[in-house]
Amino acid sequence: MILVFGTVCIDRLRRVPNLPAPGGYVEVEEELTLLGGEAANTANALTRWADDVLLAGNPIGISVDAVRIHELLDERGLTLQELLAPGELPGNVATPVCDIYVTADGERTMFGRGFSTLENHISLDATPWRPGGWFTAEPNMEHAARTAAIEAYSQGMKPYLMDFVQREDPIFEGSFWQSSTDWAGHRNNMQRNVAWVKELVARKGCFAILSDGPNGFVAGSPELNVRAYPPFPAPLVVDTTGAGDVFRAGMLHGLDAGWAIPDCLRFASAAGCLKCRALGATTDVPTIQEIETHIADNPDVSRQYG
Repeated sequence: MILVFGTVCIDRLRRVPNLPAPGGYVEVEEELTLLGGEAANTANALTRWADDVLLAGNPIGISVDAVRIHELLDERGLTLQELLAPGELPGNVATPVCDIYVTADGERTMFGRGFSTLENHISLDATPWRPGGWFTAEPNMEHAARTAAIEAYSQGMKPYLMDFVQREDPIFEGSFWQSSTDWAGHRNNMQRNVAWVKELVARKGCFAILSDGPNGFVAGSPELNVRAYPPFPAPLVVDTTGAGDVFRAGMLHGLDAGWAIPDCLRFASAAGCLKCRALGATTDVPTIQEIETHIADNPDVSRQYG
């Protein structure tokens, strides 16, 4: 069982040829309204792969956008446990919305509203803890996410934390940690990233994964040598939104099934690169068969995972 804690929102994706210079103009080529938020992205992929998933996150209010979020959750077979504080009125909660502009190279620029006040309305009392299961979170709701991670660990859950990059963050010995060079380490410098991850592993005793986009990622633990891993090739890069969340889902899919670490890393890496082929984090999630085929079609990459 995998408990996914974190943000659920509306993503408004706009595909543009490039970002305009200050004061400039660019034509929007395509626009989509989609389910978004790191927790929703991760839970959506896990549900696609038939994993046992619980999604617990921010309340989403009662706006038109909130109604649309519920519709999108229903379409994907997801149920959101809204952690609304006792006595709090749903109408007082602003529905979080993320405006995402995706350029021709697949990179995205994001603008959000409603996120900074989310944890003012949240209570962890209704969180469905499952001792022995996996717990994963990202720190968009900073205090609530860190408190939830500590509580999950105390409840006997196995933590998999994403983007917890503050030195004092609750990264437990034996837990899993994942982030990217958007938040930690050094872009385009795998040698320095290996050193960075080695220091984190020595300090926290965790299994750590630090991705660097098309350069691949660094991973390791006290038991597994920290080293660089090559990326699986992306057949098509349309939008990188949610690739990290799908990588995280891939790792959790394998870990929950009891796979060996190299198999988890292969599956996660191949899943993350295939996710880049479509606009949006929750659209066109690759199937297990597609992921396995992509691994088999790239034996030179696959064998480097050990």
